[in-house]
Amino acid sequence: MSGHAPSADLDGLRRAPCDPLILAVRFDERPLRGLTGRVDWRLGGRISGLMLDEKVPRDAPLMLPAPGFFPLPRLVLWRVGAATPSDLARLARDMGAERAGLCPADFGFTAAEVERAFGGAVVTYAAAS
Repeated sequence: MSGHAPSADLDGLRRAPCDPLILAVRFDERPLRGLTGRVDWRLGGRISGLMLDEKVPRDAPLMLPAPGFFPLPRLVLWRVGAATPSDLARLARDMGAERAGLCPADFGFTAAEVERAFGGAVVTYAAAS
């Protein structure tokens, strides 16, 4: 998404909806941070619970339906370090997504490399400074 990136929070998700929202998970991080942490808080700790119950794969994505109050239909959880921007873009294409979204900083990527991998068909949310 060119220009000013929407914020990596619920307000940013409402202003620039996407499908799916790809969230970065770190198994060594408690509590979750970044956009993933904000989404988890809004979900009442659902993502943290899945991680504690070892339901989140370490090397593959986990797709979940988003609750009705979220401005998007699907969530994808993927471990940091298990995927490249091209892997994320391929997954989005395989899901038939027209405009996936993610916070590149949460994965340790730059917005430019994510936008290149997705051919510009992505919403990049800006991490809080």
